[in-house]
Amino acid sequence: MSTATADESFGAFFRRYTKTWMHAIATTGLTAFGMLTFIHRGFAILALACYVVPPIVLYLSRRGDGSADDAPSPTEAALSDREGSDGRDATAERSATASGTDSLGPPPAEPDAGVERTDRAERDASESRATSARPSPSSGPEREPTAEPERSTDAEADAGPPDSGGAEPGADSVPDDAEPKSESTAAPSGSEPDAEPEWRPADAPTEATLRDAAITTSGAVAVGEGGVVASTDGEEWSVLLEDGPAAQGQALSGVDATDDGAIVWVAGDGGAVGRLEVESGRHVDYSAPDDRTDNLAGIAVAGGDGEETVLLINGSGEVLRGHYRDGDCRWDEPVTPGGGSSLSDVVLAGAVGYCCDTNDGVFATDDGGRSFERIGIEDADGTPVGIAAEGDEEGCHLCTDAGVVHRYDGSRWTPERVCEDALAGIDGVGARLAVCTADGAIHEREDPTADWERADADAPAGLEEVALGDDLGVAVGGEGTVLERR
Repeated sequence: MSTATADESFGAFFRRYTKTWMHAIATTGLTAFGMLTFIHRGFAILALACYVVPPIVLYLSRRGDGSADDAPSPTEAALSDREGSDGRDATAERSATASGTDSLGPPPAEPDAGVERTDRAERDASESRATSARPSPSSGPEREPTAEPERSTDAEADAGPPDSGGAEPGADSVPDDAEPKSESTAAPSGSEPDAEPEWRPADAPTEATLRDAAITTSGAVAVGEGGVVASTDGEEWSVLLEDGPAAQGQALSGVDATDDGAIVWVAGDGGAVGRLEVESGRHVDYSAPDDRTDNLAGIAVAGGDGEETVLLINGSGEVLRGHYRDGDCRWDEPVTPGGGSSLSDVVLAGAVGYCCDTNDGVFATDDGGRSFERIGIEDADGTPVGIAAEGDEEGCHLCTDAGVVHRYDGSRWTPERVCEDALAGIDGVGARLAVCTADGAIHEREDPTADWERADADAPAGLEEVALGDDLGVAVGGEGTVLERR
């Protein structure tokens, strides 16, 4: 290129360099290595080197070859590399420009059109008059006379081999290194749809403390202070009931869904009990079951829509069993599994269920709650606060306020410390298990052989309970706090 002079400043050279394919390759390398900094920060050095080193090397090699007046320097050969394949068309377009058609602007397909346009505009007027008579050998490919269009291509072809030994291998090394890296970074973006679900805050429609949650067919339901019942359809949360099933504003402490997820039951203070249809939002009040108005601490439901078994627990250590059939719910006489200590949680899966009290008592039933048998626990580390069934297998998981989870396999209890904070709730789906803490953290593990991992999202307030489903997880707590796992 005739615009490349030995004393050209680096700024002017770099402006020309940014219009070449080498700059595009260097930019690709910068982007590729920059993305790999997610794997290791050392790739930042490679990213900067990939972008900065090529123009410096080309500029220095160009200045070192300034004595060769009859052929392009290594830099010029590299910068004009793309012209070699379409030299005739580019020369013809430049001839048209020199003849007075430059008002049409630079040809959009000319890769080297970024050559110091201000200087070129000043020289075009004089060059157009002397083009046919100027045979200067150092004029390079861009300034060849229009009367000899063949010479530009020939000069580039002849000048390429001697100089390519010094410049082109260095230039080629850039795409060789950069292009494979660029392709390798395409894999993570393609795998994004398969990324692991994450816990993140959700906008709750209430500021009341939410005490329990359950997964339904369309999303989840949460209950809490003042009798509030909130639900999500998987997109946003809304309030189903503002003041409980009996419109008395009594706090609700428990919620559970039927096996098909179409119906949820809620329970709370003053014997508040209600049945809600998830899709329609319609509810029926069943408060004061068997004329009892004591505070209910939890609820568990088994069976499908219309064939529901309901277990209620209270602070007197009693379990009240109900049968819902054909729009009517009948209640059995309560049973007391332990010595009357306050029950803290209950779970029911088919005919198998478990409940725990605040005095290290854990009880199991295999007849749907008609009777219970004590199965432990001796010398529990902390007070039991939550229990979750093992799924299809016999057994359960118990969590305590000392940060420990105890697993029961049908015959033995095995403790496992999750954290140093007080656990507040526990739930599982399949082999996956999750617990929440009173300080707003969530810990989970994928299966019994995996380690417990703390979720990245911490709640702004303490958490009360966690519920897991196949596609959705929900944790609820103080001040209307809701975290979702998606």
